[in-house]
Amino acid sequence: MKLSQAATFSGGAVLVATLFSTFVARPGLRMNSVFLPRKVWLLEQPELWQIHWWLWLVAIFSWMCLLVTFVWRYTPAHRVATMLQNGLMVISAVLAILGALVWMGTLPRIVMVDDPTIWVQLIDNLALTLLGGGAFMGGVVTLWITVDLLNLRKLTLSWLAPGILAGLALIPSPFLLPSFYHLILAAIFWVIWCIVLIIRRPEPKPFPELL
Repeated sequence: MKLSQAATFSGGAVLVATLFSTFVARPGLRMNSVFLPRKVWLLEQPELWQIHWWLWLVAIFSWMCLLVTFVWRYTPAHRVATMLQNGLMVISAVLAILGALVWMGTLPRIVMVDDPTIWVQLIDNLALTLLGGGAFMGGVVTLWITVDLLNLRKLTLSWLAPGILAGLALIPSPFLLPSFYHLILAAIFWVIWCIVLIIRRPEPKPFPELL
């Protein structure tokens, strides 16, 4: 997959998921307000809640696609650092996917019981713990890969700066959730990065010293 193709897929997926969270699924994400409006929305719109998380599953996959494309094209595969980056990428994606599935599959059913407050709190805490861990590790590996590419002199800072900022914005997730503003900021930086990768031509050669 070309870098521009991976960036188009990832930028589009993250943008759609972020807009859906902000303007459609926001009532289901309000954990610090009165519970009743959230419960009513989840009971009335379970399909939207599930679509919301399916969009984020696609966004997580697209994030992996872009980073894997960078790693495959610009870093030596035999390095210990590269193998660790790939492993950390998979772990972070698995944690985020589990958090999304916990919320997607259980919350609309839990709110149907007579007194769901305690159960909803447990589900929220579990999902946020998984998502926070996934976002933290995702931020670390995003920052690691982008800074690594910079140190290897495969790409310049102008190619990598938005990705570095996106990674930095994700790292404090375990401490800031259930506030989602930093995640929106990370998504904005990510989409900007994808746009930069799409419009810049030509792509840098992976190993110009061999050409």
